[in-house]
Amino acid sequence: MLSKMKNQSSNLMDAILNLRQGRFVLIHDFSDRENETDMVIAAQHVTPEHIKIMRKDAGGLICVAIRYDIANKLGLPYMLDILDFASKNYPNLSDLIKSQASYGKSAFSISVNHKDTFTGITDTDRTLTIREIAKLCDLALKNFDDVHYRFASIFRAPGHVQLLIASDGLISKRVGHTELSVYLAQLAGLIPVTVICEMLDDETHRSLPSISAKNYAEMHNIPFVEGYEIVKYYKDRREV
Repeated sequence: MLSKMKNQSSNLMDAILNLRQGRFVLIHDFSDRENETDMVIAAQHVTPEHIKIMRKDAGGLICVAIRYDIANKLGLPYMLDILDFASKNYPNLSDLIKSQASYGKSAFSISVNHKDTFTGITDTDRTLTIREIAKLCDLALKNFDDVHYRFASIFRAPGHVQLLIASDGLISKRVGHTELSVYLAQLAGLIPVTVICEMLDDETHRSLPSISAKNYAEMHNIPFVEGYEIVKYYKDRREV
């Protein structure tokens, strides 16, 4: 894979290597979209130390992004679909789901805890939940027939790990951090499931400016990748 990328951005190559090695990557989406930088790690490699760094240095919502076909095998719904169904009994929910963000349909699904966690919120509890999700997603990739039953028996909801479902077709349909990070994991030959967390600014109480995120990346030797770099590589591969 890397040999095919020799003419591509070195940032992208470094990001793929980092993900393979169980290290962080920073992804900035687009200035005309969320204009946010997410801290990203491959779900199969996550540790309590990673969770600690995400909550302390990033500060946003720690989520698990799952490729569409895998989420479908697990029987995961989009939260919008759940709310739409529930609005038949709770009509006020209809108004809530009509107010979508300007950048498209939300990737949010349900939140879960692994059955062996205590409260589910500690670094160790969330690590257990995330790593077990990655293991189950790997079984789904290998076409185990009973993964949706295993999912229901291994996890409980609601929980403290928020699940996200990448769009069908990944970045050909949507270019959020969910799709961008899952596509990177896919390029790295990993289980296409990632842990992502928005980087927030302690001073402005808003999203961390991209220049500050770049400075953080340089200080900690973490690859910083722009969304357009990932999209360009995707489009270039399709033209080959």
